[in-house]
Amino acid sequence: MTAICILSITILAVAVSAGSPCCGKKCRYAGSFSTHQVHNPALPSTRSIFPAFGDPKYFSNKVVPSNKASVELKCPNFDVLFDEICKVSPLAKQALYENKPDGIKSIKKGDDFYSWKVTDDNPNRLISNIAKIDNFQKNGVPIVRLRSSLHGPAKKRGECFAQLITTEKLRQKWDATNDIVDEIYSGDLNEVKKLQADKYGEPTMFGIGYVKTKQSVVSPREQLTLCGLQNFDSGASIIWGVELEENQNHLFPEGKRMSRSTSHLFSTTIIPTGENEFDVEYVLQLDIGGFPGWLTGPIVIETVKKMFGFADGYFKSGLNGGELAAKLAAITEDDTVKTDGDKNDSFDKNDSSVLNEKQTLLMPP
Repeated sequence: MTAICILSITILAVAVSAGSPCCGKKCRYAGSFSTHQVHNPALPSTRSIFPAFGDPKYFSNKVVPSNKASVELKCPNFDVLFDEICKVSPLAKQALYENKPDGIKSIKKGDDFYSWKVTDDNPNRLISNIAKIDNFQKNGVPIVRLRSSLHGPAKKRGECFAQLITTEKLRQKWDATNDIVDEIYSGDLNEVKKLQADKYGEPTMFGIGYVKTKQSVVSPREQLTLCGLQNFDSGASIIWGVELEENQNHLFPEGKRMSRSTSHLFSTTIIPTGENEFDVEYVLQLDIGGFPGWLTGPIVIETVKKMFGFADGYFKSGLNGGELAAKLAAITEDDTVKTDGDKNDSFDKNDSSVLNEKQTLLMPP
């Protein structure tokens, strides 16, 4: 336990992107745009500095314009990406293919495509089920899956959950490892919509995020991830992310490169189960650069547990007049939400981003 506690402070917050969950507005771009990060095609190759593990199978050759005129963002192959997400996440499959998904209680053993090792299963606990697959797809590290049932308001639930892992002040309440959380590029949502099938829901964010961890007992780590948020008519949401391929390294911000961690595959699926109740299934395969695979699983699980512990109280505060309730009371369904990082800690009805600070949709660990 001591070793896990020491090592857990090195975990990399995975940059998932799309910056900010967009509200219901038909805004052209998701998220607010960072001005201090610049695209620099002249940066030298980083092949010898750190490896990139983005799997080419998840990417297409199609691109969409970004919020910066000189930069286009590579799009995923939505069919391949969501096929794999559905194979590792029964709740994601519910979100995509069921008009009225029923959440964790309706999952059957035969629903799993792969063979998972269940390490904890107790429906009376906040985290009711933890499972893993070692050396998933021969990447040398496990893929882990955690399930939880939470209480909180339905209003902008997907966006509010994303804030827990995307905004600096909220994230730092449960994760002390983050140094930089920054959305570098946001994609044109109208163009993204044209490239995906309707069954994948409404894309409310799409883009590239950069994250760096603090110096601790090990050197900092960094990531560059393509991510998004899909919302569905049923009230379900899927947050997804994959590491960028090596040929996208020129999108890194300027500065000295460091060891890279890799999110091979990430998804968080939210399924409404009642007026103020919802289930969450969190799936992540993370390679922490330079760490042995057998240590990675316990570190990721312990960190995600902290996230759920904070989420439990945060969402309940939306029902009892607390922090989340105050924020939600200030907006209408078509308005957007500001976060703790904003000057007035309030909502800006004229802002097209849900997160109005350094941001990106991140996957913890």
